[in-house]
Amino acid sequence: MSNTITKQEERQVFDEWNFTVWSDSRDWCRQCNKEKNKLVFDDQTKTTKCTQCEHIETYKDKEWKILQAKRYVAYHYMPGKYFFGNLPKEEIFQKYLRDLNHVDWSAQLIHDYVLAKMKNEKTIQDKLLETAKLVVEKMSYDSTTWKTLFEKMDTNDPEIFYQVPQIRYEFAEKKLKEATQNKEELHSIMRGYLSTLTTVYSYSRWKNDRVTCWIVSEIIKLCDIESESIAFYTDLFDCDPLIEGFQDDLVTGKKREINIKDSYIQWELRLADKYLQQTKALGATQAAYDALTAKLGIHALWPPTKVLPFDIKTVEKVVNLVNDSELLRFYSTALSLDAIDPAKACYYANLFIEKVKKILPEITPIEQELKKQAAYIT
Repeated sequence: MSNTITKQEERQVFDEWNFTVWSDSRDWCRQCNKEKNKLVFDDQTKTTKCTQCEHIETYKDKEWKILQAKRYVAYHYMPGKYFFGNLPKEEIFQKYLRDLNHVDWSAQLIHDYVLAKMKNEKTIQDKLLETAKLVVEKMSYDSTTWKTLFEKMDTNDPEIFYQVPQIRYEFAEKKLKEATQNKEELHSIMRGYLSTLTTVYSYSRWKNDRVTCWIVSEIIKLCDIESESIAFYTDLFDCDPLIEGFQDDLVTGKKREINIKDSYIQWELRLADKYLQQTKALGATQAAYDALTAKLGIHALWPPTKVLPFDIKTVEKVVNLVNDSELLRFYSTALSLDAIDPAKACYYANLFIEKVKKILPEITPIEQELKKQAAYIT
């Protein structure tokens, strides 16, 4: 059985997407979305303009306020980033004096200190400790409270790590609530926030950033939205080997080497089994399909908006690559029965999954095959 593909077949599949770095879809032009052209935002006229096709979108006052709140949260309250960035301690102290109240400034200090601890960035921890001492000195505060706070943050209690997603979420939620007083509207905004978080997770995973992935997964659990939505994302991320045992690793100082591609394939297979248990034949089949195409090297781990399609024509191409016609039959039968007979659909979805698991070890990825070809030509 041949599990490699030719250069022509490779181009046919790879041409279906373009890779890009993380950015929020609100910043892309709707008229030329495939090219992901950036928009220019004008706060005075409450309009957006595409720099390429020059399409102008005009917003009402309320719509503009919500849009800007969403963008502010996406970029200023990005999980895994420091509130104070690379500011020197004197500028962080100035923020205490001029920009932030005592509670918000203290929360951001705690967030950044614990995040630095999670990332093992001792220099940043030392800077924040010195900043706190500067505040105590300049403001003539009692140093006991601050000393106790830092001692608590320096313990090996894994509960301290929850401060990071908790504080990050509280700031984001507050900003989003300011944009609307309508509960239904707020829930809609929060659903959009969930979508942004999952995109951040996918990008961070691609960058092998376990810290940010764990933070995102915990922020989602805090979101004030329907429990069904939270349960979906909890199931999704709990299956990911990347963040498995994350807190224990932090406490023990264990350095775990994780292969991003292999762990992604394992994640998709776990999801396939999970969805099968929940009688979700479509989700189970697609997860196994994503594992297969990732192993072949024709499925983009990033961006999530440009993954390999799950339609019959593309699946036919993939099945031809692995030379196994049974896969297509299992796929077609599972999807055709999904709406009318879930039990039978799951039966065929399971056959699809088991067949994929059997095929995976035999596959030679495209990248490996191309390297062999290049070496041979040389």
